[in-house]
Amino acid sequence: MKRNRHIGVERRDGFDVGRDPRDMSAGDLEQLGHARVSPLRALRLKCLDCCNDSAQEVRLCTAVDCPSWPFRMGKNPWASEARREIGRSAARRLNAERAAPQSDRLQTSNSLSDGAKVAPEQDVDFSLNLTDEKEENQK
Repeated sequence: MKRNRHIGVERRDGFDVGRDPRDMSAGDLEQLGHARVSPLRALRLKCLDCCNDSAQEVRLCTAVDCPSWPFRMGKNPWASEARREIGRSAARRLNAERAAPQSDRLQTSNSLSDGAKVAPEQDVDFSLNLTDEKEENQK
């Protein structure tokens, strides 16, 4: 039995049942030995587990009734090539942004109403000063 197995198990009606992973922290999942992987990668890893870690056996798998079978090669067979290219170009763009020096980046979450962008280290006062506006209106 794994040392941290108790993290993923809870008692219900006198029986051990698996905890809901949606209610667990990332740290809990990592302590159980789970890595952050995409759902498609998780399916591929399960296929490898089922085939004794043999990629050749995964390729030759005849369990065509298995829900994971179409995904066993690590690709979504229903995704179009155009959709895959959109994903690849988005990944390239994100990687280029991540590679850029921090000082060159501007955060759009701090953008002003006129569209100007603000560097992350620059403070902007968004508070309303109603007394100044009232004085201007009275003039």
